[in-house]
Amino acid sequence: MSNIRVRLDDELAENIVLAAQVSSCIVLVGQRQFDRFMLAKPEGTPRILSLERLCHESIAARATWVFEPARGNALLAYMNGEAKIKTALPTELNNKKGLKLIEAITAFAELKPADNETRFALVVNAGLMIVDPAGPRDEDFTLIRAIEHLARESDRSHVLFLRVPRATSLPAAILTAPQVRTVHINAASRDVRYTYSKVRCQGLAERCGVEPSSVAQTLSSATEDWTLNQIDALVQTAERQDIMEQQDIEEMARAVRIGTTHSPWAGERIRAAVKGAREELSKRVIGQPKAVDSVVTSLRRAVTGLSHAHKSQGSQAPRAIFFFAGPTGTGKTELAKAVSQLVFGQEQLLRFDCGELRQEHAVARLIGAPPGYVGYDQGGELTEGVRSKPNSVVLFDEIEKAHPRLLDTLLGVLDDGRLTSGQGETAYFGQAILIFTSNLGMYEEVASGNGRMTRRPLFNYDTPFDMIEREVRSSIREEFVTRLGRPELLGRFGGAESVTVFDYLRDLERVCRKFVSNIAARVKRLHGVELVVDDKVIKRVVSLIQSRPDALVLGGRGLALELDRVLTNPLSDYLFDEPVRDRTLHVSLDSDRTVFLNP
Repeated sequence: MSNIRVRLDDELAENIVLAAQVSSCIVLVGQRQFDRFMLAKPEGTPRILSLERLCHESIAARATWVFEPARGNALLAYMNGEAKIKTALPTELNNKKGLKLIEAITAFAELKPADNETRFALVVNAGLMIVDPAGPRDEDFTLIRAIEHLARESDRSHVLFLRVPRATSLPAAILTAPQVRTVHINAASRDVRYTYSKVRCQGLAERCGVEPSSVAQTLSSATEDWTLNQIDALVQTAERQDIMEQQDIEEMARAVRIGTTHSPWAGERIRAAVKGAREELSKRVIGQPKAVDSVVTSLRRAVTGLSHAHKSQGSQAPRAIFFFAGPTGTGKTELAKAVSQLVFGQEQLLRFDCGELRQEHAVARLIGAPPGYVGYDQGGELTEGVRSKPNSVVLFDEIEKAHPRLLDTLLGVLDDGRLTSGQGETAYFGQAILIFTSNLGMYEEVASGNGRMTRRPLFNYDTPFDMIEREVRSSIREEFVTRLGRPELLGRFGGAESVTVFDYLRDLERVCRKFVSNIAARVKRLHGVELVVDDKVIKRVVSLIQSRPDALVLGGRGLALELDRVLTNPLSDYLFDEPVRDRTLHVSLDSDRTVFLNP
């Protein structure tokens, strides 16, 4: 790339020249109509031009006017030479004059060239020129006839440019006229984006301590389908935010694509948070060291930009994808909340219970109904949720219960990080974390005495965790490959070996103490009372839950229910009925009865 011999936007200029040789009306179609354009030079820095300037130079016009229908004025944008021109159009450079479009076109057609080499150009921003292109009104036909007459009768000394974002912005009567030529403005190629970035990011590269070519490579890869104006805005934002790391430039590009200028994955805050992630997550999720280690490893990979190192640069794939499996009530959802708090600064979860997504029409609930169907205007819960809150953890509970069509829909999310709604809007998951949970392989359905089906655990507290992990992963592989017939979906999760398996809550006393600590913190916040709970209460709760036959099925939820019965319910009655005279309240047991001491 050091020796610039790429095409850049020169092909567009050449197409304009060719079209102007055979037509006096050229329709310029493309989303880049108000962008910057780059023309290569044999030596030195490429030239950066506006589309008006490109048109002016391509046909070697003596004067070029720009008309804006929305404002009803014409502007003399460029002029070669100082000779005066007699016309109703403005005759002084950069001057505007109020005119109707039909008046501007008529005055343009009446311009008298000094010789056969003199050419004039009128560039019309025609996107809103006609309100309803599919059904032009009566007054529109006068304008259409004037355009068609100019294209047919002109001797190529007058070139009318109609620039529009898409061809459907103009009536078919104009587009299909034999004298009208259409030139498409292609999206900025990677070469164009690279070359422009290299010119534009000199100061940014110096601040990051790298060569401009390195920053340009990052920007050109991360800005697929972007205009040069958008790249310029990104560079300006990076300069204002004092970006010092090249990696953070790419992070910002991903953020801008989804509609924000801030990426939670860039900067020192996220690096510091992930550095202490193991300790922080272990405080909230007790007894699951392997699960915490797995999450920390993935978060480190995400922060360093290596989550999807095998994918092309600029991929919008989710930052991290987790598949949590194991017993219920062991911390899967709590770990999801803890990850959200750690990365995004708040417990921001978009949560979907796949038990409610068993039917095929559930897909419409997530992505929105297609046009013509009930609920089309409401959007989808998933697509709209991610569009409004791109920095989120998206949690799918019990994914194996989802309808197969929904699983097919999620393939694109897992691979490309994008999902198009029923309204045609694209939601990007490039800033999000996706978490799927499952209880597969932990329980079996058995018939009870009354004919109803109940869940029975396949393992117990004596089963080594290595065996639980192995059997659960095998069951998940069997479910996705054999029963669901979706091996590719399991592959998107990283295969069965990438499934994060949770263990039973073996240290119930430690978990109980955490719950008690949470209760004490709430009592302190709401009532200003210091709660002191005797160890006998904690040991009693643990012994009661261990004696229950459904302890393995309920997990931490069972522990919470027992704690409510022994502590929370009596405590709420006491705080409701009794005035607390001292700021410290002691809780103990007397013959298995909860008692409170308030000296």
